[in-house]
Amino acid sequence: MTARGRDADAGRRRAAVAVAALVVLLGALSVASMLDDGAAGGAFPDRPDDAASTPLGVPAARAGDADQYRLIATQPDDDEPVTYDPCAPIHLVVDPRTIVEGGMRLLDQALDEVSEASGLQFVVDGTTDETAPDDETVRSPDGGWLPVTVTWSDPAASPKLKGSVAGFAGSSSVERDGRRWFVTGTVVLDGPQLARILDGRRGRASVRSVIMHELGHLVGLDHVDAPGQLMQPEGDQTLTRWGAGDLAGLAAVGSGACIPY
Repeated sequence: MTARGRDADAGRRRAAVAVAALVVLLGALSVASMLDDGAAGGAFPDRPDDAASTPLGVPAARAGDADQYRLIATQPDDDEPVTYDPCAPIHLVVDPRTIVEGGMRLLDQALDEVSEASGLQFVVDGTTDETAPDDETVRSPDGGWLPVTVTWSDPAASPKLKGSVAGFAGSSSVERDGRRWFVTGTVVLDGPQLARILDGRRGRASVRSVIMHELGHLVGLDHVDAPGQLMQPEGDQTLTRWGAGDLAGLAAVGSGACIPY
């Protein structure tokens, strides 16, 4: 079994938000961690108990210019996106150490926004006080896929949250028979910085948009230099909803093939 860790920060998004002249930078992790199922024993667990034979949801029907969104990773031999399995829910656990007031509700709302646009389904399993696993670990002690860890952190614990970086995210993928799937990942949010944003004008909408942006990276969207898109590197305080390109990209990453366990 071979594995490679996730790349360092690939880009940043600047979004002017509601606290005076505060500028927030949202970091993204390109996804490069890949396990090969051809090794002895295989990288894949048994079929999850809550997996179905068909996709659990349907992406919103969105036609969009491909220039208005970018993918973090594509399949080895074509330009189809690497995606999470649409036939099983994506499980998450939350480390709430620096969570903002109402943070679980804001996370739920952001997950709903991603789910509605992509068709991907999410299940929050609860909270954790354990550190997120390293980038090359995708299996949990019980043998299944590790849940995605959403960590409310700070720059002292997560140095990538330096300066005005408000969050970063990424996923790990596995390969079987020449096709790759995302199976777990991490989202890290700067709790103290987002608490300051929350106190400002459009505070809740601005914080929710940060979480949406990072969840967009989690499920496979990269930064795009296109006006009006939440995934663009340059934003403003009025940009708190998906743009047409974001929606087209989320529909694309929600339309992947089911994992053949």
